[in-house]
Amino acid sequence: MKLHDRIVLRCALTALSFILIIPTTVYSQAKALGTDELTRKSEIVAHGRVKEMKSQWEGNKERIVTYVTVNVDEYLKGSGAGGTLTIVNPGGEVDGVGELYTHMARFSRDEEVVVFVEKDKKGRFRMTGGNEGKFSVRKDDASGKSVVSGQRSLDDLRTEIRKAVH
Repeated sequence: MKLHDRIVLRCALTALSFILIIPTTVYSQAKALGTDELTRKSEIVAHGRVKEMKSQWEGNKERIVTYVTVNVDEYLKGSGAGGTLTIVNPGGEVDGVGELYTHMARFSRDEEVVVFVEKDKKGRFRMTGGNEGKFSVRKDDASGKSVVSGQRSLDDLRTEIRKAVH
């Protein structure tokens, strides 16, 4: 089966599943993970900068994953081999074919981040809690301090992580 045919079939099956399953009421709410829980579930928590992202097919062109390499400035929990950490993230684009997954962290080259990662069954690092396991770091214009999630300081996040580790 050609790639195009597989994509069309996958889209048709997804649409059909929505038509055939007509619930009377649907309730869904993901439980947000706090810093303590993210830290406990993670093997590594690291602060650094995204060096590169490379998307590629996995398996026999079954799905696309993106390998995100982070240059680590500091390990807040755990440690890694050398100064880089590679994270496997579902989705990406290869040869004009793209896959996008909801609730997955999105990265950009040279972005400063704090990442919470755990190993999958293959021993590769994946985001803990999907998009909740990534904090973008930026400089606050007024204070000049590094902040995450609005006005939360990077120093406060570090303190919370260290408390959760001990």
